[in-house]
Amino acid sequence: MNIAMLGHKRIPSRDGGIEVVVEELSSRMVESGHNITCFNRNCDSANAIKLSKVSVYRGINLKEIFTVNKKGLAAIINCTPDSGQLKVEQTSF
Repeated sequence: MNIAMLGHKRIPSRDGGIEVVVEELSSRMVESGHNITCFNRNCDSANAIKLSKVSVYRGINLKEIFTVNKKGLAAIINCTPDSGQLKVEQTSF
């Protein structure tokens, strides 16, 4: 099954609990045979693990998406992946 993970800051990271959960769930689903793509925000973070433009991590496909790096706006995501097959808009308050 093809699964997209959205709404987290980025993986790999230790910014918060959701990033740890997304990373662990995604890697375990990859082990079960699923195709996982995580859409990471492109803003820098002090806690982000730097992997110099890695596109696959622990079997998880990583795609970077544009995010406004301003507190309060970063949770508003407009995601249109390269394939054009998926358009997701998510707003968190």
